Amino acid sequence: MDQLEPVLFTDAWGSHVSIASLQGRPIPSAEPESELWMGAHESGPCSLTRDGVATTLADVIRADPEGEMGAECCTAYEGRLPFLLKVLAPGRAISIQAHPTAEQAREIRMRDRATGYEDATYVDDWAKPEMLVAISPFRVFVGMRTIDETCALAHRLRVPRFSRLVEDAVGTPDPAHALLADILAVPAHEQASFVRELVAACVRLSASADPDGHHCAAVVRVAEDHPDDIGLAVLLLMYHHVLEPGDYIDVPAGVLHSYVSGLGIEVLANSDNVVRAGLTKKEINIPELLRIVDPGADGFVGRAHRDPALPATDHFPSSSDRFALRHLHRPTRLLLPGDRTPRLVFCLHGDVLLAGPTGSLELGPVQAAYLSARDHDVVATGSGEVYLVTLPTV
Repeated sequence: MDQLEPVLFTDAWGSHVSIASLQGRPIPSAEPESELWMGAHESGPCSLTRDGVATTLADVIRADPEGEMGAECCTAYEGRLPFLLKVLAPGRAISIQAHPTAEQAREIRMRDRATGYEDATYVDDWAKPEMLVAISPFRVFVGMRTIDETCALAHRLRVPRFSRLVEDAVGTPDPAHALLADILAVPAHEQASFVRELVAACVRLSASADPDGHHCAAVVRVAEDHPDDIGLAVLLLMYHHVLEPGDYIDVPAGVLHSYVSGLGIEVLANSDNVVRAGLTKKEINIPELLRIVDPGADGFVGRAHRDPALPATDHFPSSSDRFALRHLHRPTRLLLPGDRTPRLVFCLHGDVLLAGPTGSLELGPVQAAYLSARDHDVVATGSGEVYLVTLPTV
């Protein structure tokens, strides 16, 4: 067992309060703090000390992938830890984005490689399914509304250009996709005036105490940080949710999504493959986003299920083939599942003692541990609130 040093990221969309508060540091933080990473991703591998030597989890696994992960896992996931765990803390909306399937990523990487621009679009051959669990109220836009729902909203907004675009899309084979494409095709010099009309209409409709009014109010809040961004029009095509603590969303490939504000636990495949369409200063790739987005894939929004096999444990059903997530409530001598495979353990609050035949490790608030395939018969005990990431077959 190895204690990990989570990697802190300071993106502009982060919070000055959430992560610092969790870690007991002064607030507001000097910079916006967006994410804590716990894993072996090349862009932010956790530090650890093994046999008195400072190293990183990526280097440990790279030096002995079969020993660290087990032979079967090593083969299945190409010698890479298949999952990454994060604390996610947006203070403002994150980009509207979607992730490719593995097949889509490989196809484009082969094309880019053939033209001399390897890694220009995608940086690995993996899909990037992800799951977000709210630990405070968390606002998200995820999945695309049906064309009938968008038609009804357009009727209430009464913005002529938006209504025309909706009407033009209705007769197409895939109207939701066609409408998304047409909105993203609005010429750059016309976007500001179009978006301002829409936001003004959203302000008016936000006075209505119904789902459309709440949706429009959410768009208006995002407009404060992203004025004139065409992504605001895209948000009108998406579902808006406020996740309460314990709610989660499962986001497979092709799902259009944007995380807006809150504090959550995110687990995802160990990949960086993402395509953006708005609400960002990073690169936008509209043709590729339109190729991979699936308007019929809206993600799953639900609550954790009690695990019948493990006392005081919830699990979060997912379609992912890269990870499984469990939530342990004050475990009392709980034998952790996943022997002979790699695992990540994160203590959000309180403390937990991990004990096995070869040693023990105590975790306090906002501390994490890596368990290799060699760490078997590990028992968790304590008053902590703990998240456990394993392979999906465990």
